[in-house]
Amino acid sequence: MDKSKQASSVYDKIAEPYAKEFSKPSEYIDEFLALLPKNAKILDVGCGVGVDSGYMVSEGFEVIGIDLSKEMLKLAKQEFPKIDFRKQDIREIDFPSNSFDGILASCSLIHIPKKDVPAILNKFHQILKKDGVIYIALQGGKSEEIFVNEPFKPDEKLFLNIISFDEIKNLLVNAKFSIIKKYERQPKSKEELNFTKLFVIAKK
Repeated sequence: MDKSKQASSVYDKIAEPYAKEFSKPSEYIDEFLALLPKNAKILDVGCGVGVDSGYMVSEGFEVIGIDLSKEMLKLAKQEFPKIDFRKQDIREIDFPSNSFDGILASCSLIHIPKKDVPAILNKFHQILKKDGVIYIALQGGKSEEIFVNEPFKPDEKLFLNIISFDEIKNLLVNAKFSIIKKYERQPKSKEELNFTKLFVIAKK
């Protein structure tokens, strides 16, 4: 089975407990939003249950959220009925060039095989406007592709792309982005996967 689709099928099964545990906006999201113009248009890539989308809209931004998990999207639409949420594979993003001021990809590239990430970043660059900004949250550490037990459903294996900082830095440079900010922290709870949390903000 396709690794990314396998991950989305796991999320279909854990959507409700996941929504309860992760109910706050992504860390450093305000640092990302501060770099965008007023009323900027943002694509939330891998929007999950819509927490980040809802927060960004509440801050005055226009947001489109995409995700592959139909159950996560169902919860997102229930909680934030006025936001434009769409079922879409990150690897098949279909928006015109220069569509967005910002792209938020919070823990979405971690479920994409390494071979597919360069094309996604190139697509991000294409659909961003001039001086557009991207936010990427990753599971950081030694670069590898693995399957782990899903904390909310330990009998399910979840595909993870663990990305080192040097790796994402090179990928972003190759896609013509320049890194503005980088943050890291260690996991805080047993529901978090046991990897360094890596946050990168970059500009087109």
